[in-house]
Amino acid sequence: MIALTTKSGRQFTSLPIDNARGFPQSFPFLFGGRTYHFRLYANIAAALLNDKTNFIELPAPEAFLVVQVEREIAAGARETIFLRKVVPELEYETENIALIFPRQLVARNNLNGRGNLGSQISGGIAKRWA
Repeated sequence: MIALTTKSGRQFTSLPIDNARGFPQSFPFLFGGRTYHFRLYANIAAALLNDKTNFIELPAPEAFLVVQVEREIAAGARETIFLRKVVPELEYETENIALIFPRQLVARNNLNGRGNLGSQISGGIAKRWA
């Protein structure tokens, strides 16, 4: 995993986002002794999809990346701790973690489609308190 240090000085561990899997996608991630389940999807207005542009830089008017994070609790149950639109410039804090999603370029054909089509969605996780 690659570490990312932000302007705030916080060091983030890269999340295993696989752009070739397309969007939406989900994956579990063990961090700080807890298992978190991530779900990422691009919410894009249908009118924007009529444009045959190959890539959509998020966020854009009527287009954004949505991230949901659940943490495992007793007996494998999950509890949602984060669900919102995210923008590249912000660090988000929830429970004991901080999140960042600095790059948000999605290939139009990776929306509900797989393949190495050039999508570049990246994210990181860090401890909320050092």
